[in-house]
Amino acid sequence: MASSDTKVVARGLLPPIVVTPTDVIDLRREVEALDEFMHQTSLRRGGQAMSIPKLSHSLEEVVKLNNLNLLNTTDRQQLLTFLKELKDSAPVVHISFAADPSSAFMAKIIGWFRENAHPQALIQIGLQPSIAAGCMVRTENKVFDFSLRKRFEEKRQILMDKLNESFKS
Repeated sequence: MASSDTKVVARGLLPPIVVTPTDVIDLRREVEALDEFMHQTSLRRGGQAMSIPKLSHSLEEVVKLNNLNLLNTTDRQQLLTFLKELKDSAPVVHISFAADPSSAFMAKIIGWFRENAHPQALIQIGLQPSIAAGCMVRTENKVFDFSLRKRFEEKRQILMDKLNESFKS
């Protein structure tokens, strides 16, 4: 394997469809299963027809983006190492919404975080119906409340004053 390929894996390019820590765990499990399949295949005698397991779309995207060949043991091991390091140390942002966000919206969110915050950022999505609208964003050491509920709390006095004025007239 060329050294330029090694640098690409070390940099850790992730496609936008790999979003959550669970996605990374699933990818690692899939690569481990493929590695075990390849090992078992190498132990079998010739003449037996074998077909490689079908890869998930996510794994195909990671492989294509990083110019890897999963038939190559070194590439598989490097990918496994990268996925383990990603699981252990990638920054994770928790975002809570009132309802499930669409996949198109999530693609924009993950794209923004990977472009502006960290190229290996992962997003953990949560549901919190009390938000009403907007979202809450939580990192390891900060919480940002962008909810409608928070805005109403901040503007409560203005709202109360306007209501009192309308009742007086």
